[in-house]
Amino acid sequence: MSGDHAIFHRVTKSYWALAAVIACLALASGCPVVATTDGLSSSSSSGPSSGPSGGTPASTGVGPGGGAVTGPYILHGHVVTPGEAFDGQVMIDGPLLACVAPGTECEAQHPGVPVFETGGVIAPGLIDTHNHILFDVFDNDDWVPHLPSSCSVDADCSGSPYCTVGSCACTPFGCKYTDHTRWPKEAEYGLMLDYKQCLEDASQGKPVWCPLDYEGTNNSLKCELHKWGSLKGLVAGTTSIVGLPGVSSACFSGLSRPVDVEQNGLATDTVQTSALFPPSKSSADSVCSNFATGKTAAYLIHVGEGVNQKALAEFTTLYDVSSAPGCLYAPGTTVTHGTAFGPQEFEKMAAAKMKLTWSPASNVALYGKTTDIPAALAAGVQVSLAPDWSMGGSQNILDELRFARDWSNKNFSGLLTDKQLVEMVTTNAAAALGLSGSVGLLEQGAVADVVVFGGGASLPYATIVAATPASVRLVLVAGVALYGDKAFEVLAPASPGCDAIDICGVEKFVCVANESEVAKAGQTFALVHDGLEDAFAALDGIKELPASSCGSACKATESCFVRSNLPTAAVSNCGGSCPGGEDCFHVSMSGATPYKCLTVNACAPVKSRKLAPLAPVVRCQ
Repeated sequence: MSGDHAIFHRVTKSYWALAAVIACLALASGCPVVATTDGLSSSSSSGPSSGPSGGTPASTGVGPGGGAVTGPYILHGHVVTPGEAFDGQVMIDGPLLACVAPGTECEAQHPGVPVFETGGVIAPGLIDTHNHILFDVFDNDDWVPHLPSSCSVDADCSGSPYCTVGSCACTPFGCKYTDHTRWPKEAEYGLMLDYKQCLEDASQGKPVWCPLDYEGTNNSLKCELHKWGSLKGLVAGTTSIVGLPGVSSACFSGLSRPVDVEQNGLATDTVQTSALFPPSKSSADSVCSNFATGKTAAYLIHVGEGVNQKALAEFTTLYDVSSAPGCLYAPGTTVTHGTAFGPQEFEKMAAAKMKLTWSPASNVALYGKTTDIPAALAAGVQVSLAPDWSMGGSQNILDELRFARDWSNKNFSGLLTDKQLVEMVTTNAAAALGLSGSVGLLEQGAVADVVVFGGGASLPYATIVAATPASVRLVLVAGVALYGDKAFEVLAPASPGCDAIDICGVEKFVCVANESEVAKAGQTFALVHDGLEDAFAALDGIKELPASSCGSACKATESCFVRSNLPTAAVSNCGGSCPGGEDCFHVSMSGATPYKCLTVNACAPVKSRKLAPLAPVVRCQ
């Protein structure tokens, strides 16, 4: 079997066969098949694949003793650090990288450590610096802006009820919004938001028709929402995600690293975020204070999202919002979007050593244009790349890389090289998080976040940019193999075991469950999927009532529903009685009036469509 299609251990076949037989006899159970030249091999001459795809390695069958590989091991392939690329090796030994070196230096330094031939490109785990992870259960089938798709002048956009004067503009991509305050007013977006807030038991409010089934920490599906978004990143080689989940939860750990919450698996959490603009003065002052004390190393904030003067003015607002003007113009601040900015704003950002996160697919879907990256780079601003979310934006960071490449080729005269794009999702992204030297690179002592891409070694950066989840062969987060080709499952945790998953016709393993004592840690892929799928179907099935059930009080854009988002209480809590058509509801856990008489039925926006099924982890091309 060729080096393109096999994984090799540089140990003798006889050792492995003997170890497997001994283990088999000791267990008095069915013996695994020990591979010979179709799996394990004593060959030491095979190099990484140079073909266009690299193929899929054959399964090794077993590790030492017939089970999973539990000790250190070495991956051999074409290594992208990403500062340089070379044929070489990466040694995994626990959560940190023990060796990264050209040729066979790692095995020479660590004789006896098994070596796996990857037949592909070995790179740092990719870093997503901007995602709304709880929304990733949706995609374009659920919502994209509902605006006219063709136009000649801005006035043509007035055919949409959402386009008031100045709120929409005609672009080469049809009618689009002019800033981020406009599209959240769409009823279709509002319905999607209602589903998300209902299932996560959002503190900021839920629709009146939301069942109590999802109330409370144990019943909420926030963990499942987060896991689904994390899985969409993991299968694309993303090992760290800024997911903006709001209130943190212990169940967020275990898949792609939730880098902006305390469950990030790192020594400390020094990342602060703001999904809304402007932040309050007290919030801004808190960030500035944390910058000064070192408590915060990175502050990621949406600024300048849009194409009009209102969006542009947000850059000045960012300067003025704190008690000490300009303290957020700091090296720790990363602007998310900056779509409205020009050379003047980027020059000020560069002078302050501020950074930028670019999400072109989402920008184009919402506003018909994206950030002036040539101007940002010319000014010296460091840029990272991220998918934003999967409605209008990209399904994952690999999709975003390809979108950015194509956009650059068509609109930036091919300015961005494949190497620059890879750096935007590795070293530049790590810098935006204040984690340079820890993640986003392959070097001894760095966190063992590693991804292996199938593909040619002759153009390793292009291989990464062109990759899809189907061509991702292996993903390690802090040294733990969580996703990849079935051939590499021998590297994954043996307990509680991993799930088989088909990714666009390629059989993969994914390790969703883990053995921690955290609630819901033991959920398999199927449990996460089925829990969300059933919930979507249940919410779709909630019936509207006749308008008369709400006393004909609903607006034309509303329907009448049973009020089910609040628990009822004994009427004695509401003074002993409630008017006809009302009941006593428990509206708050604290405050002067935790109970109120409210109508049994209530008006809410029309549920204009059904949102099941759940958006898949991957949409195949």
